[in-house]
Order: sequence, then structure tokens, then C-alpha cells
Amino acid sequence: MSQPPSSGPFRVGLVYVYTGLTEFLPLHAVYALLMTSHGVSTGELSVLFAVWTVTTFLCEVPSGALADRFPRHRVLAAAALAQCTGFALWTALPSLGSFAAGFVLWGAGTALTSGTLESLLYDGLAAEGRAGQYARVSSRVAAVQACSVAASSLAATPLVLLGGYPATGWVSVLLTLFAVPTALGLGRRAPGPAAPVPEPEPEPQGYAAVLRAGLAEARGTPRVRSAVLLAAVLTGLGVVDEYLPVLAREAGTPAAAVPLLLLLPWAAMAAGGFAGGRMAGSGDRLLAVLLGAGGAALAAGALTGRPAGFLGIAAFYWVLRLAQIVADTQLQHAISGPARATVTSVAGLGAQAVALAVFLTLGLAARWASTAALVALTAVPVLLLAVRLALRPDPAHHVPPPQPDEPPPPARTGAVERHS
Repeated sequence: MSQPPSSGPFRVGLVYVYTGLTEFLPLHAVYALLMTSHGVSTGELSVLFAVWTVTTFLCEVPSGALADRFPRHRVLAAAALAQCTGFALWTALPSLGSFAAGFVLWGAGTALTSGTLESLLYDGLAAEGRAGQYARVSSRVAAVQACSVAASSLAATPLVLLGGYPATGWVSVLLTLFAVPTALGLGRRAPGPAAPVPEPEPEPQGYAAVLRAGLAEARGTPRVRSAVLLAAVLTGLGVVDEYLPVLAREAGTPAAAVPLLLLLPWAAMAAGGFAGGRMAGSGDRLLAVLLGAGGAALAAGALTGRPAGFLGIAAFYWVLRLAQIVADTQLQHAISGPARATVTSVAGLGAQAVALAVFLTLGLAARWASTAALVALTAVPVLLLAVRLALRPDPAHHVPPPQPDEPPPPARTGAVERHS
């Protein structure tokens, strides 16, 4: 789908700002505690997580096709608005029904963002001849995300002390509301000369045609299919972080100090994001070694039953975020068709399937096991993935070498902006 002409370079900075606003959420550090304080049990919490995951699962691919058919910056704005509304429900009307409705809205927002942001970023850079910078920029986005979550965990402690859980909720509502105009700003290019844009390839017309094109590429192109599967599994396994606040409480951490303890894994994720940008061309065997070590660290850290065990959990999240960046970079460079967001959303759909399996398994096991044992159990699929990567031949990833950060060369004005 073509967009109106624009006359300036792609605004990468606004992608960072949007990511920060939608991830700097003090409520994220304590919402599990908010729910348990209103009578939600660990089993019910797992059911709520499953509601969140099922919603995202059902909306994932259809929302990706929407982002290929309609302006992506508007899709991102809708995602932020859905997230904002869900947080407002949790804060104003805390009950099991409101928590479920909020997770539905958050799940829809997650689906609208998944694939859309990555595709907007990749196409924006590729249109200026800077596709080789995607790994570096994507790793910075991941680092902004992790740093924002870590900072919000830090901010959550004084907010809880001053205004309780509602204070963290209303701050999160305000920040996600600010993300709406930020997303809309991505539809306008910065002042300056436009970058050269290659001749557009023929695009499928209509929502259904876009959806079919994306599904066909994800299913029928071996290199894309392999990248989709790897990205899906790595992303889906990350959902164990939803249990970390409860794990911290079980380990004897005071409620007000839980957000501080959660800084460890989120700081590790920020560092892993930066490292991932430098290792975009890594082979499967190196990833296998790292994932094996990370899975072992996760299990050991969870089973210590002490706050110090979060050091091992942090090591796992450093490895996981690094591997996620590598997998996403391989996927974006493998996609060659006109339905990039749809293909990326297929990976998101797979991630939600993995996440749903994790939530349901842990939800059933919660009747007999502690939270520490549940988190340690998540190390099993991590170790199995490490073995699988170690045994398969290294594929040709076709990731272009990193390019230096420099502005795009001057070119003709009136270039066509696609999918922004």
C-alpha cells in the first residue's frame, strides 16, 4: 500500500520514544501483586495470562495483515490506545472481570504492535538504503525497551510507597496515552532531503490478498520458515518473566523492594539487546552454547529460593534477549515479499502459541509446585532448543554486514513512503 509523498529521512528517534513510552510502565512491575492483593490466586493469575495470550494469538496474524494494508503508524497508535484503556480499567475498577478485560485489551495492543513496529523500522531503513543498519537499530530498540522496563521498576518502588498500586496504574495510563500522538508522528518524515526509494514491486490488492501473500511466504519459503520458527520459540519462552514478582515474594523480598530486584533481569536484557546487534550473523552452534548456559542459570537461580538467585535469572535473560535479536534480524532479512508485517506476525503467532503452552503447563503444575519450581521448569524447553540448534547444520543467514550510522545521502524529493 503506497502512502502520500514525503520529503525527509525516516524518524528513527520516534521509534525509540514510542518504545520507551509503551514500556516505561511502573504498573508492569507490580500488576501481579495488584491482582493477588484483590484475591486473585496463582492459578487464576495463570488463567488471566492465558486470556492475554489467547487474545494476542487470535489477533496476531490478522493485525499483521492490517499493518500491511493500512498505515502502520496508525496501527501503532491504536495499539497504544488499547493498552492505555486496559490499564485504566485495572486501576479504576480492580476486580477479576476488569483484570480479564484489561488483558484482552493489552493482548489486542500487543498483536497490533507485533510485526508492525519491526516492519515499519526495516522498511523505513531499507527505503533509504540502510537495511544493513537494522540489526544495530533493532538492538537499540530492544535496549530502550529493557531500560524502560528497568527504570519503571525503579520508579514503581516510590510510587507504591507514596500512593500504593493505583499510583503506578495512573502513571502507566498517562504514558501510554502520550504514545498515541508519538505513533502518529511516525507518519510524518523529518525535514530534509528524501532518501532514494527503489521501484516498488507489485503488491497484492486488498486485505485478503495481503494476508494470503504473507502466509504463503511464511509457509513456503524454507529460509523464512526456519527463521519464523526460531524467532517464535525464543520470544514465547520469555513469558516466564510474568512470574518473577511472585517468585521474588516467595524468596522473602519485601513487596516494596520487588521492583528493585526485578532491575537485575531487565538490566541484563538491555545489555543482551546491545550484544545482539553485534552478533546478528552468529551461527546456530554459538547460540546453542549460550542458550544451554542460560537455561542452566535460570533453573539454578530459581531453585535457590533466595533473592541472590535472580543473578542466575538475569544471566538467562541476557542470553535470551541476545538470541531474540539475532533471530529477528535473520527473519527480517529473509523476508522478500510485500507482506512483511504479516510474515513477522506469523512468528508472533508462533510465539503466542509457545507462551500459551507455557502458561497452561505452569498453571496446571501450580497445584503441586511452588513458583520457584515452575520457573525452573521453563529451563527444560530452553535446553531442548539448545540441543536442537547444536545438532542442525548452520544455515546461510544472509545477514548483510553492519553499516555505520550515517545519514542517508541526499536524493530527489517527493519519494513515496511505504507502509508508514
